[in-house]
Order: sequence, then structure tokens, then C-alpha cells
Amino acid sequence: MEKYKELYELSKEVLKEELSRFVRVDDKAAKYLSVLTLVAGGAAYFGKWVIDNLIPPKTVLEWALVIIAAFLCATIFVSWCLIFNTLRLHNLTKPPLNDETIKFFDENKMIDIYYALAKGNSNAIKANRNTTDRKSKRLYYGYNVIIVSGFILVAFLSLFVIHSWNNPKTVKQDERSLSMTKVKKDKPQKPSTEKPDPKVIPPTYDIVTEGYDPSKVQTKKGDTVKKK
Repeated sequence: MEKYKELYELSKEVLKEELSRFVRVDDKAAKYLSVLTLVAGGAAYFGKWVIDNLIPPKTVLEWALVIIAAFLCATIFVSWCLIFNTLRLHNLTKPPLNDETIKFFDENKMIDIYYALAKGNSNAIKANRNTTDRKSKRLYYGYNVIIVSGFILVAFLSLFVIHSWNNPKTVKQDERSLSMTKVKKDKPQKPSTEKPDPKVIPPTYDIVTEGYDPSKVQTKKGDTVKKK
């Protein structure tokens, strides 16, 4: 019976390790997702800049920036899908602890219990390993796509610096300067010749005293009583 006990202990440790491997894959996916969030933030900023300033592209450099920006967005989207698919909920197989388990221990000999649980652990290990292998595969491809996204972002930044050096003013700034020049060139409007009527009398202004004036006392009816 000792060998079956050892078999059960071995299967229990292997199952425990497989479950730990599942958790480690999720931890790596969460870390990769953090890096991907930073890359996505930078890509979103430069993507907006491309849309605002380079659409439609006019030069070869602008075409290169637009194409690289499109590839960058595509790779980030693919890696995001892979990482999120890794982190989604998955089913794991674990040994039960319920009334059926108690009944199983009551109705069987110890050697049969060890052997049956060892077989159950073996089946659980196979099922969990298949699940973890699928997660690891998605994580592997997601990591590689993140690396590609990083290289594409570096290439984009290099061209962005060259474009900024050659064109210090953006399209919006040029349009703004043109609009301001146009306003300056426009003829100024003639001042209005309409004059106010001096005979119009303004309403009566209130007289307000900042301090207490003993010469004016408010009665209950609201009349003012002056001292003689």
C-alpha cells in the first residue's frame, strides 16, 4: 500500500505545481498588459497627431509616417486581444471535498482510495495542462507582438523627429497663421454714426448710508422719522 500512497502524494504535488503554473501565466499576462498600456498610450497620442496633421499625406515622409502608424495600431490591437484572451476566465479541475468525497472514503479501502485519487489527479493534471498550455501559447505570441510594436514605435519616433525638424510648424498652426493674416488684411469696419438721445432721463438712484444715521429711523410702517 505504501507505493500507492507515494503515487498519490506524487500526483498531488504535480497537480499543485500545475495549478501554480496557471497562476504564474496570469501574473505574466498582467505585467505584459501594463507594458502594453504604456505603448498603447503613446500610440494613441501619435495616432491623433497623424490624423490631425498628416491626413491626407503629401510627401514620402508623411506617407511613411501614416503607414507605420497604421501598422503600430494593428500590432497593438492584436497583442491586446491575445493578452486579454490569456487573462479571460478558464475552467480548472481540482479534487472535490463534499459529501460524495466523504462517502467515497467511508465505502472504500485505503489502498483503493490512494489509487483512485492518484488516477483522478492524473486526469486533472492533463486537463489543466491543456488549458495552461493554450494560455501560455497566447501569451507567447502576445509578447512577441508587443516586441514588434516596440520596434515599430521606435521607427515612428525616428521619422517623427525628422519630420518635426524639417517642418517646425504643424498644419493647424499654418492654417491658424493664414486665418490671422486674412483677418489683418480685411478692411476695418466703419464706426457707427448712431448717437444717444440726451433727453432720456435715467431712473432715480437709491441713496445708501454705510453707517447708522440717527436722523433716519424706520417706523413699523416703513416711514422715515426725522429728529426735530
